[in-house]
Amino acid sequence: MIKDITKNICKLNVLIGILAICYCNVDCNAQSKLATENPKTPQTVSENGFPITKTYFSIVHPIVTFSDSGRNFNFDSGYTVGFPTGINFLQSEKVAFSLEFVPFISAEDGTSKVSGLLFHPGVIYRNIAGFNFLTRLAYNTNGRYGITAVINRPIVKRDKVTYFLATPIPIRFGNELPTSVTFAFQFGILF
Repeated sequence: MIKDITKNICKLNVLIGILAICYCNVDCNAQSKLATENPKTPQTVSENGFPITKTYFSIVHPIVTFSDSGRNFNFDSGYTVGFPTGINFLQSEKVAFSLEFVPFISAEDGTSKVSGLLFHPGVIYRNIAGFNFLTRLAYNTNGRYGITAVINRPIVKRDKVTYFLATPIPIRFGNELPTSVTFAFQFGILF
């Protein structure tokens, strides 16, 4: 049953990716056409181009979690997937602030449920040898809290959209559970 749920979630991930790519291509083409038709549109940013606001949507798959109770792989007894959505406030080429919300869905024993909503504010240190380094605070409705370090790399940059890969490393405490460290894989689209 978990395999069926996992297959459906994977199909949903592919569909969302295809829709996002189609939207970005249509939006980018419309924006390019508008800019060439009306080049005297007033600018709303400072001379150096900052501040800039960007939004993003992504999918995160926890891979393995380590704690005092041992090692747990995502597919061992169930499957968990998260959908990070957020806003980045780019202040310069080197620093940005980010607000992120991540609903998590867990599938186990033939049922699925929202297992928590994570509020995930943080600071982005940008363009460090082609990578971005994020430090985030973590407050989850499931009672867990902590910090998350993220290494992020843009893989495809276009005019209006950037595709990125990331490796989040959440460290969590609380809710009468042992401290845990998780390694995850994230794919996203920045608009």
